[in-house]
Amino acid sequence: MTVIGTVLTHSKDDFTFITKCPFKVGEFVCYLMNRNHILSRVRYTEPLNDYPVEFLFDAVIGASDLAAFYGLDNNDYQYYRVSAAVVGYFNRTFNEFINPRVKPLSGTKIELADAQILSDVNRVSRGDVGSAHIGTIMSTNSDAVLSVREMVSQHLSVIAATGAGKSYTVGVIVEELMSKNNMASVLIFDPHGEYNVLSDIQNNPSLCDDDYRPKVKIVKSDQIKIRVSDLRVADFISIMDDGSMTEKMKRLFKKGYDKLKKDDKKKIRNFTKNELQETIESLRDGKNESTIDGILWRYGRVTDEKMFDDYQGIPLRDYFQPGQLTIIDVSDIGGWKQQLIADILLRRLFDARKGTDNEYYSEYQHPDMYIPYPTFIILEEAHRFAPQAGEAKSKNTLKTILSEGRKFGIGIAMVTQRPSKLDSDSLSQCMTQITMRIINPTDQKQIEQSIESVSRDLIEELPSLARGQAIISGVAINTPVTVNIRSRCTAQIRGQSKDAPGIWREYKPEQENNIIITAPSHKLDVGV
Repeated sequence: MTVIGTVLTHSKDDFTFITKCPFKVGEFVCYLMNRNHILSRVRYTEPLNDYPVEFLFDAVIGASDLAAFYGLDNNDYQYYRVSAAVVGYFNRTFNEFINPRVKPLSGTKIELADAQILSDVNRVSRGDVGSAHIGTIMSTNSDAVLSVREMVSQHLSVIAATGAGKSYTVGVIVEELMSKNNMASVLIFDPHGEYNVLSDIQNNPSLCDDDYRPKVKIVKSDQIKIRVSDLRVADFISIMDDGSMTEKMKRLFKKGYDKLKKDDKKKIRNFTKNELQETIESLRDGKNESTIDGILWRYGRVTDEKMFDDYQGIPLRDYFQPGQLTIIDVSDIGGWKQQLIADILLRRLFDARKGTDNEYYSEYQHPDMYIPYPTFIILEEAHRFAPQAGEAKSKNTLKTILSEGRKFGIGIAMVTQRPSKLDSDSLSQCMTQITMRIINPTDQKQIEQSIESVSRDLIEELPSLARGQAIISGVAINTPVTVNIRSRCTAQIRGQSKDAPGIWREYKPEQENNIIITAPSHKLDVGV
């Protein structure tokens, strides 16, 4: 251990020590108490003494030279007062940090936290089954390792401003999940089509061995089919209603849907587009002709969509397999379709996992709904699917999974650059948080209110985090820690900004000598 300072005093919330080292917010130090090394986190650093103001007026002569001239000791101006908050000592019986509830006395020696003490920050060790090596603890070479078990079972949030490295960090997480230490079943719902480069995972030697090679399945929007009988009444109406659908139309449509969906024994059954149309036709009674015609005309919006099919649906067993990454690229379809696909995917997965765990579904009788292993879904642009203000087709289903999915082995990663636009209840359900640079004060406030484990001093550091730095907190790690995200093993995700000047300068037109002259329609003599 290296002694780097001495305790000056303490208060109810923290203690201060004197040192010559300018510590950054979030770095770790420790001190010895009752044979235990007490880990502490730096809150802020400030100078212990300032030069007299008069020494600072001269633009040519330095303050240190003036101090020497007047016989002052320059060493007195090279110390810092550092405030630190106690994390605690690590108790291996409970596998967590225990706060001693007593602050260090004045004169206590402060030491740098060494690699052995910093390793207690992690719940698991690098290379263990169920580990995810995410990077290194700031200003050290010590690994930051997340517990995959806790991360995927109790949900994850990844929050960052544009350009802070959010997509890159998600790529690191995916690499760890698909490694031989985890062999996870992962699906990325990708509204921008930026994660297709992760197909390199299946050929990366660092993620494979003799017995294991991860698989990657990329699904384009034109390959996605939704079985019409998987749609609820609210789904149909949201597609059909352009704002002119009357309450009478909605009631009659619901009557036809309910009549078709449940048979005489009240069992749920599947149906086709034509069967639903014929059922609505059968509701004519001579007095509601115009209403039925209006319903059927609007129903044509459903039958015209190639995405809706009589028999094909979302093939859960094809999308979710241990050791397989599935990327659903929905970048070329509109927002309401993205929400609808996400809603039905999540709803069917929740039903499948719940039914499998409760033994309603068996491999032989319900092969398409039998999912006997946990799953993890990464939802990019999460604020689109669970907005803070307004509604989305997927919002209620997503909130249900976030609150109940843990017991059925469904994990969600909410990825967003605008946490203030993300439903606060949904964000608060993510018990592991990776938070990168956030500048917007409204977004910072949302994080502070929704993420209990991040202290105010760490929140204040969010705007100053460098690209690739993150504050990691929550159940997947033993205490909040600032981390430098490790380098990726696979290709760069296409989430970064375009280099416009570079592209302009390198562009070569096919016919370089063409001269294009734009002129009025009347004839002009142009000399070239």
